[in-house]
Amino acid sequence: MKRFAPLVVALALVLAFAPQAEAQSSPMRLGLKGGAVTSSVGGDYWSVGDWKWGGIAGVLGEYHVARQTYVGLEAYWVQKGGKRVGFSQGSTQDLNLEYIQVPLTIGYVNQFGDWESSLYIGISIAFQISCKIQPTGSSSSTDCDDTSLPSKKTTDWSIPFGFAFMRDLGGSLLGLDIRYDFGLSDVFDNTNVRNRSWQFTLQWAVPMGG
Repeated sequence: MKRFAPLVVALALVLAFAPQAEAQSSPMRLGLKGGAVTSSVGGDYWSVGDWKWGGIAGVLGEYHVARQTYVGLEAYWVQKGGKRVGFSQGSTQDLNLEYIQVPLTIGYVNQFGDWESSLYIGISIAFQISCKIQPTGSSSSTDCDDTSLPSKKTTDWSIPFGFAFMRDLGGSLLGLDIRYDFGLSDVFDNTNVRNRSWQFTLQWAVPMGG
């Protein structure tokens, strides 16, 4: 239960400060997102590695249940893992992971002129599509299933939370989202090794309906 304490606290704060105003004239938004991710793995089974950079790209949707409260659903491809992870004594390897991630979030929005800012938190599930081990400094890699590592987990639960800025361009919105993704699940069975990542994305969205 301690793992979910940050989610409960932050969710309570968002709901407490979100006024239950009337819904917007265009409550639905659909859009695209893409950018960069820096990630590492942490735990006590292996030595903690360094941070590595990767990519992220996908789609997003928001439904504004009130003028300052929205629920968001996203789906995107994302790279995670870490560099120089100490899998065995005296050697390090890079862990390269890829997922299809689906976060569900709730957020509070503040509007000022043509700009708006938002603060959000949620819960996310990711489906692993690739897991490879690469010796540090080498260009060759090996699938995790072909190594002596414990069995990999095919799903990964996490808590995403962050903030975003959007500008109204007249018919669409463009902005920046900065998010931390706090891993709840082990990457491999019984290892207590979990993903953690910062995600920096540009977002473009179009209001739908009226």
